[in-house]
Amino acid sequence: MRTIIKIIAVIALLLLAFDQSRSVYKFDDNHYITVWKRLDNNCIITLDKHFSIFKPSQYIETTNDNFITIVIDKQYGNSDFAVYSGQDKPVHIVGYKNIDFYKNNKYDDFKKQYYENDNHKKNYMYFSIDIKEKLISKFSEY
Repeated sequence: MRTIIKIIAVIALLLLAFDQSRSVYKFDDNHYITVWKRLDNNCIITLDKHFSIFKPSQYIETTNDNFITIVIDKQYGNSDFAVYSGQDKPVHIVGYKNIDFYKNNKYDDFKKQYYENDNHKKNYMYFSIDIKEKLISKFSEY
């Protein structure tokens, strides 16, 4: 009986450890993004470091195979930002206010608002995250 309990405990710990797989990306001394890929094909993205086993109060939730671009206005920090979903995948924004959200079919609107002559605008930070491949690109021009 003890052996069965130990096996169940080890399996539960392994599942918990795998479910807690996350990457924290540093943009500068004041800006971080945490990408938390969950077992149920959900991904939690926060605009700070997040290590708790519970969901934060503010987050972006999408699938583990989406491509997201986040644009942050450096003048306002993390309070004003935009999210563009590069694929036709569900995206839920929880707890954040003043968010501009663009679905993949609204790329032209997103580009018109956040790019000038196909270049990044000054005073904005850009994070593009390929969640499936664990790739991130970041750009900021002062």
